[in-house]
Amino acid sequence: MKHVMFNDKKIDASLFLQMENLMYALLKQQDAYLEYGYQAYYDDRENKVVISHFWDDRSQGDKVNGLKGEIYLKALGNKHYSDMKLIREYSHELLESPLKRFFTQLFVLLEDLRIEEKIKAVRPGTKSIFARRREVYRSYFQAQHEINRIRGFQADMLFALIHLTLTSDKYESFSNPYLEQVQTILYDAFHAQSTEDIMYTVEKLRYRLEEQLQGDMINHYFGLAPIRNNVAAEKEERVHKLANDDMQELEDDDKKNKMDEKFSTWHRENKNNNNENFLRFELESGTKTNLMGNTARESEDADQAMASVQGGSKKSAQADFDQADTKDTSTDGSSAGESAYGKYNTGAHHTFKQPHKPLPAERAAYQTIKSLVNRDVRELKKIIEKTIENKTNAHTEKYYGRLRKKFIRIFTEKQPRMFYKKGQESKELDVAFHLLVDCSGSMYNKMEETKKSVVLFHEALKSLKIPHAISGFWEDAANAKESSKPNVLHEVISYNTSLIPSSGPEIMQLHEEEDNRDGYIIRIVSEQLAKRPEKHKFLLVFTDGEPSALDYHQDGILDTHEAVKLARKKGLDVIGIFIEEGEAQEATYLLMKNIYNHHFLVAQDAEDLRLKIKPLLKKLLLKTIQ
Repeated sequence: MKHVMFNDKKIDASLFLQMENLMYALLKQQDAYLEYGYQAYYDDRENKVVISHFWDDRSQGDKVNGLKGEIYLKALGNKHYSDMKLIREYSHELLESPLKRFFTQLFVLLEDLRIEEKIKAVRPGTKSIFARRREVYRSYFQAQHEINRIRGFQADMLFALIHLTLTSDKYESFSNPYLEQVQTILYDAFHAQSTEDIMYTVEKLRYRLEEQLQGDMINHYFGLAPIRNNVAAEKEERVHKLANDDMQELEDDDKKNKMDEKFSTWHRENKNNNNENFLRFELESGTKTNLMGNTARESEDADQAMASVQGGSKKSAQADFDQADTKDTSTDGSSAGESAYGKYNTGAHHTFKQPHKPLPAERAAYQTIKSLVNRDVRELKKIIEKTIENKTNAHTEKYYGRLRKKFIRIFTEKQPRMFYKKGQESKELDVAFHLLVDCSGSMYNKMEETKKSVVLFHEALKSLKIPHAISGFWEDAANAKESSKPNVLHEVISYNTSLIPSSGPEIMQLHEEEDNRDGYIIRIVSEQLAKRPEKHKFLLVFTDGEPSALDYHQDGILDTHEAVKLARKKGLDVIGIFIEEGEAQEATYLLMKNIYNHHFLVAQDAEDLRLKIKPLLKKLLLKTIQ
């Protein structure tokens, strides 16, 4: 397990998912996806919206407004009000300009300003969002103008002045020879009705500035979807069969005409061999060739499916994976697209590993730990039982209600309480727990101490006759591949065995293993826990860092956050318990807040965790006594 950063910044999972939901609502396409990037853009070919890191260091309010503004501009504006085909063609043409960065960014800026007005007209509630967005950008470009003036970057300075001119609420005149030449043309953008009108405005500016402005822009403020292939647009334009049925013989040079370039727009699901074109395109008219048609890049499936697969966990040196101990109940979506357990878990499946009969050494180790926690267990049990007793007496000793059958109080008390309240004879501790223990490799040097907290958890609940389960979990990294990601749930204590007096030594079979796919496992366990008949259900997740597994590094926080949210919708209380090494860092609290909101506990080390488990259990149990 390792701490995953997005460009050295921790992602706010809750905010990201909020933006993702907004994107879905505006695009009206559930197979779209959202990403962070240096510049915001909409890629209609990839069906992707990218939001920028520009807002990372802003205040929380400005960050939310800024990202919402980008989502509206890209998912609503570019999708529904821009001519994306024309944008692609024109951006390709701008590559030939000596000021390609300047005019590309100017094209994006003018188009954004045009569609912003359309969005505000159909959605008046967005006016405040865009107003604050402009204020932030104006402040930013005022600073950029001064910086670029000092550095002598003429194109960058001009771009900053253009932004300030076009976004001002009043007429502003700036002393700049280049701006004075084109200011009247710039105002034509306010009358633009289409992307084509914006293109013509930029062409007029090219005619005036291309020969005069020396040197292109250095900085990148705004951008378009990366250009992949200058003939890729033909694919969506040509959809009919070929008009001719003849065959063209290729020259030797043509046979070798395959691109060997790696494009920066690739993401982890897109893999090309060295001799493959990035896009395969088809023609509806022309001449057939003998080019092979197997050169398309791998695409992402969009449909959801479930498929049964066989577990492939590798036998570990520290855990017994004998056939008798393991039963496969795995599900995944690797054969037909998105996994039934979340879009980030395609190919993931799981097996339930049963504990073996405790060895003498395990029993001895358990008894040693049990002796350390017995005092805490007795104290916790006494507090809970006393609370239950007081609550019960409060319902059974009334001056009115149903008459009790025992009349001795008439003779022993001056004002006997002879009645009780009907319907108050229900169970006081109608509760079930499930404890998940991260068994990833990073638990090395922590697992033995963590077991003390797990034993305290088990013995306390067992003494109060509360059904519970304890499971370790990990992903088999050695055997994991894109199509098959085997996960293991080691059920050392099950609901059926949790109240057996001799149960417990099985906990000593927990060991650090390999990777951890937290979101996937939380989904599996929450399904089981939600089916329990108890009124109150708690899921506790012991972890020591961010989720980390194959194809899961950047998405693990989001997936785990989403899994926790889904579990809570099922009526479960989910609490994250973080085991820190040394003094807890601010980043740790931010990580846990991103995943578990405010329902988490951070311990400085495993020993500190044991001391904090008792008050946590006490608080949770008292919450259930009503």
